[in-house]
Amino acid sequence: MTTPQAPHSIPHAPRASYWISQLTGWSLYVGLFALVNYFSGQLTADLMKVMLLVFLIGLVVSHLFRHLVIRNGWLRRDLGHVLPRLVLTSLLLGAGAFLVQAILHDLLFPAYAPMLTAPVLDLFGRVLNWMVLLLIWSLAYFAYTYFVRNRREEIRILRLETANREGQLSNLRAQMNPHFMFNALNGIRALIDENPEQAKRAITQLSAILRNAMSSVKRKVVPLGEEIDIVKAYLALEAMRYEERLRTSIDVAPGLDRELVPPMLLQTLVENAVRHGVAHLPSGGELHIGAERRGDDLVLTVRNSGHYTPGIVNGTGVGLRNTRRRLEMIYNGQARLEIENRDGMVVTEVVVPVGER
Repeated sequence: MTTPQAPHSIPHAPRASYWISQLTGWSLYVGLFALVNYFSGQLTADLMKVMLLVFLIGLVVSHLFRHLVIRNGWLRRDLGHVLPRLVLTSLLLGAGAFLVQAILHDLLFPAYAPMLTAPVLDLFGRVLNWMVLLLIWSLAYFAYTYFVRNRREEIRILRLETANREGQLSNLRAQMNPHFMFNALNGIRALIDENPEQAKRAITQLSAILRNAMSSVKRKVVPLGEEIDIVKAYLALEAMRYEERLRTSIDVAPGLDRELVPPMLLQTLVENAVRHGVAHLPSGGELHIGAERRGDDLVLTVRNSGHYTPGIVNGTGVGLRNTRRRLEMIYNGQARLEIENRDGMVVTEVVVPVGER
């Protein structure tokens, strides 16, 4: 009867849709009872007051039921775990609802037969009626909440896929921009006569980069080892252009090759460091790539010569802003990307949870 605000959280403050559902559901129940009595000729003003009392008690008790469900986190548990607890809670709240109804009924409607002194079988039947009503209410509440949660999760996944495809296609366009392609092909052409074997390797590297850019559009995450291989291919191509001006090193802690990261994430950071850092220095500079595990997080670090000025973007870039959006969508706020100047270097650090998909 209420809708969650996020795929993994349930709001404590009920929304308008919850109260609309509450009022509608209990109104239908009381209205059906009134309709039956109307056609049987037993509908009186006092009976309508009794039904109003039932309506108010049902509204309050079911809202209390919702509070217990949320406080105990039952919406996050499977039905096999929750169902016995729902039955027991329905019984206890049903007995409480009947007791409140009986006391108020006997006080407000003395002309009617007292409910508290009714035969035991009648008392049991009334408690059972409240229990069944509350159990049906709770199951309907769970069904609606699960439906809304699944719908929101589907929407989140669709947005994630869209953001991934947009980010990867943006990277693909950056990889294939005329400036990059011209320099890569021009360097390969110069190697054909001087060093045919190196020219062949350069063509293979360029092919690997373009093939990876196109295939990664279909994947949400890739092994870190695969990402490192593509980064090495990219740096080998750039080395033809910058030669000794580009000095690189890669340090990946053992056992991290199979950890999953968003495709082209590391290459985006490396390309940004080369194009907006090392490339602008007449004597070139250093580029260090690192990966390590800190607790439950995987930390990717790119350090390059140069200077970073917050708020100023040099050129179009490959898309650090888009990278942040992809991280937000994939890891639901549990990942972060930070850039700062540290010890005369520009340090870009990405922290993602280990094992997240």
